[in-house]
Amino acid sequence: MKIGDLVQFVGSWSSYVTAPFPKTGIVTGVWTNGRTEKISSADVLWDTGTHGNVLALSLAVINENR
Repeated sequence: MKIGDLVQFVGSWSSYVTAPFPKTGIVTGVWTNGRTEKISSADVLWDTGTHGNVLALSLAVINENR
């Protein structure tokens, strides 16, 4: 996963997120674990117009940026 990738949310939203629930988005930033250097979370611009930080385990890359 890298900046510019198209991603799909595959987890479940918590109760504080109101409908419509975001489904797809574009990665605008990637955060890594300082010790293992594995991707831990990503900043995503969602199809609903919102922007947020989401755990990487809840995202699936649909189309990679080249």
